[in-house]
Amino acid sequence: MDLAQLRYFCDVAQTQHMTKSAQRLNIVQPALSQSIHKLEDELGVQLFERTGRNIRITSEGRLFAERASQALSALDAASKEIRVLSEGRKALVRVGISAATSVVVDALAAFASEHPEATFEITRSLEEGCADVRIAMVPSELLGDSMRRRGCEVAAGEEVRFSEQIGVAVPLESSFAETISLRELVDQRFISLAGSRSFREACDRACASQGFVARVGFDSDDPAIVKKIISLGLGVGFWPRISWGSLVGSGARWCTLEEKGFARTLSVKRCLPERDAPMADAFFEFLVGYMDELWRAEGMIDRSVLK
Repeated sequence: MDLAQLRYFCDVAQTQHMTKSAQRLNIVQPALSQSIHKLEDELGVQLFERTGRNIRITSEGRLFAERASQALSALDAASKEIRVLSEGRKALVRVGISAATSVVVDALAAFASEHPEATFEITRSLEEGCADVRIAMVPSELLGDSMRRRGCEVAAGEEVRFSEQIGVAVPLESSFAETISLRELVDQRFISLAGSRSFREACDRACASQGFVARVGFDSDDPAIVKKIISLGLGVGFWPRISWGSLVGSGARWCTLEEKGFARTLSVKRCLPERDAPMADAFFEFLVGYMDELWRAEGMIDRSVLK
C-alpha cells in the first residue's frame, strides 16, 4: 500500500466512477482499476461492488475512505508545515554580538528593510553553534602591530576583520587638546563600559603600559550611557573611533592619543554553516559591505586578504 494507491482510492470513492476518476487523476483507466484491485487484495475486503460498468462503494470501502482521507489530509498538512518551517529556517539569521553593537544593529535595521522576510535571533553568546554571523573583538596586542594593517582583512572568505583607533572621549568644554597622552589622564575619573570584558581589559593594559590604573567612577553596559555621562562633565572614557558612533552633537568630543597603535580589531565571522541558511550568507555580505563603507568614510580601509 502506498500514498498513490490511497489517493486513487479516495478519488474513486468520491466519484464512484472509474472513467471520471481516471480523467481527473490523469492516468489510464486500466491502471486505475488495477490499483484498486491490488488495494482490495492487500486489505482482504471488497471496497466497491461492481454491477456491469458501474461501481458502488461498500460499507467497508466507505469506512476505509473516511480514514484514508483523514490520513492523507494529515500528511498534506505536515508536508506544508515542514515546507513553511524549512523556508522560515532559511530566512533566519542568528547573530552573535559581543562588540560594535550600535553598528551591527544599524546594519540589521538596514538589511531588514531590504529583506522583510528575514527573521533574526540576536544573542551575546559566542559559543559554537549559537550564531550564523558573529561579531566580536579580536584579542590582540595593543600599542603594537594591530594598527600597522589598518582597516579590513579577509580570512579564507569566512572572516573579515576591521581595525579602528581607540581614543578618549572628553567633555566638550574640557581643556584637553585634540591630541593627548595617556599620562594626562592619570588623575581623571573614567567612565567604563562594563559589558565588554575584552575592551575593558585592553584599556586597562594601555593604562598599565603608562604606569597607572584607571580610576573608574562609573560602569555601564551601554555606550550611549557612557557618552551621556561624559557629556555631563563627570569624567572621560576610552572611545573606539567608529564602532560606537560619532560624538558630534553629544556634549563630548574625541581626542586622539599620542601613543601610536592603541586600537582594537573587530571580527565579523560567518560561522561554519550547520544548515542551509542563504539569508545568513546574505546578511554576512551585507554587514561586511556596511562596515566597509563606514571605515572608508573615516579613511581607515587598507584591505588585505589572508589565505
